[in-house]
Amino acid sequence: MLIENLYTLDSYTHEGNKIIAIITINAIHKIFAGHFPGQPVLPGVCQLQIVKEMLERGVGKPLLLSEAGVCKFLRMIDPEKTNLLTVTIDYNASAADIGCNAVISSGEVVYLKMNGNFKVLSLS
Repeated sequence: MLIENLYTLDSYTHEGNKIIAIITINAIHKIFAGHFPGQPVLPGVCQLQIVKEMLERGVGKPLLLSEAGVCKFLRMIDPEKTNLLTVTIDYNASAADIGCNAVISSGEVVYLKMNGNFKVLSLS
């Protein structure tokens, strides 16, 4: 999990099938030394992992991203300029699958839009 290391969870609201999380990116995390020196950027794979972790928290089950039908990285997230982000997820769940639409934004600026499907993992 990336929480409490790459980012901290400042607030989390889960009502019905909607999740709204406010997170703060750790701008001095070691990942930014390599991605990229002098121009830090939050990797796209980390953004997808944040969505997954927030969705897992909401449904209370471990998940695996099985399909990303639409995944648009609209702007780069520079943690030195923007470290406070809102993660908004609308989802629908069945016993084995969860479909979601997720957005990562800061104010009016949208960084990620995705819709995807997650498989519920069995812990047996």
